[in-house]
Amino acid sequence: MVKRALKIVLFIGFAALFVSCGNKKNLTEEEKALFKEYKSVKLEKDPNTKKVYDFEGMEIIVADWWSPSDGLDNAEPVNPVDEDTKKFHKFLKVAYNVDIDTYGIGGWGAHPQTVANFCTTGGDENYVFIIDNRSLTTGMKGNLFYDLSSITSIDWSNPKWDKATTDLTTKDGRFYGMRPMASEPRVGVFFNKRLLKEAGIDPETIYDLQKESKWTWETFEEMLKKTTRDLDNDGAFDTYGMANLSTEFCYLAAMSNGTSYIGKDSNGKYFNNIGNDKTLEALSWAARMKQAYEKPQPEGANWDWMYAAFINGEVAFQVDQQYRVGNIADMQDDWGFVCFPLGPNGDGKYATLAQDNIYVIPACYDKERAEKIAKAFDLYTTEVPGYDDDSSWKEDYYSRFRDERAVDETLQLMRDNPKPRFDTMIIGINQVGEVIWNVYGGGQTPQEAYEATKNHYQGLIDEMNN
Repeated sequence: MVKRALKIVLFIGFAALFVSCGNKKNLTEEEKALFKEYKSVKLEKDPNTKKVYDFEGMEIIVADWWSPSDGLDNAEPVNPVDEDTKKFHKFLKVAYNVDIDTYGIGGWGAHPQTVANFCTTGGDENYVFIIDNRSLTTGMKGNLFYDLSSITSIDWSNPKWDKATTDLTTKDGRFYGMRPMASEPRVGVFFNKRLLKEAGIDPETIYDLQKESKWTWETFEEMLKKTTRDLDNDGAFDTYGMANLSTEFCYLAAMSNGTSYIGKDSNGKYFNNIGNDKTLEALSWAARMKQAYEKPQPEGANWDWMYAAFINGEVAFQVDQQYRVGNIADMQDDWGFVCFPLGPNGDGKYATLAQDNIYVIPACYDKERAEKIAKAFDLYTTEVPGYDDDSSWKEDYYSRFRDERAVDETLQLMRDNPKPRFDTMIIGINQVGEVIWNVYGGGQTPQEAYEATKNHYQGLIDEMNN
């Protein structure tokens, strides 16, 4: 009798769990197993109904240009983390009665037009578009994206929402873009350990300096000077301190000195910041480093010659994107990776510039539809149980880097302090190239470059602000 009563209680409790999930269909054995596995997950309730959110089978397409056309959750897992994520997504879809997945629609080249067309004309599909700067600038100017700050059912203070993305897409006190994950570690400084050792420098000291906040413009220049060497006394350098893409170096030089080329004020208005003393100082320093320690571009070489120079062990340092680890995976010399050194007028914190894809919802949707899509996306991006450890993101990076310190220390610093790049929001400013290319190449002083471009740039900025 006791056993039978216990069975009845368990049955009723389990059935109540299924009903409370807002799921209106009969559960399969696989789905029952998922509910059992994730029984500790607290499902969110709709404050209007006081019941678990039920999206009544709503179909939502998270659209990018690279995912499988039949859905990312349907693809074979690439690692244990991906496998656990896909399984948890399956549970969330059943629990909240929503059909949501990430699909590749079209290709990279066509994506901006696809986004613009739908946001303008609308349609039956329920989209969350993943975009890059090609769509962001025109979309913000054309009011194509929904005001996410008006959606109160989402806790935007949740740490999963990337602050750099919010800052970048804020206009007149409202924000239009979201990113439910930390900013990806981006630009830093690669270094060749062999060349450093041959110049009498222990490569580990760079990590030590970074850890002690003593990796600065000054200590960087000391190492550049030591690694720019004439080995055979013939009057010509045989190894050089560095070789860089000019824009990557100059963006980081400004950032590290507490400034930027284009700024944004508290009212969300952009302004030309090139004439700022900190920016001029950063440009002057960058040009001096290039003149004194950078390997000259070989005659007839392509624009990307600097990448081969680093791989071939001809230069000791290179400022570059973190993702280029794939290109140097088979490099014969050992290498490491640190943040860009601190400038004399920065805030004393290591950082990187955020250059992430952004998630937006079309402004053509009415309030009810947009809020449903946004809330479903918020719930779908709930953190996977078991991966709430702050260090779990590192697992995918360890195999790509040769030093654990590059992951544990450098990438961690970058994730903790991403800075937005506002020049990417100004249509036609072309990476501030007119300034950077001329100054880094030695054709103009920073002040001359600023004076030569300020009127043109101001017109572009005014157009974006208005």
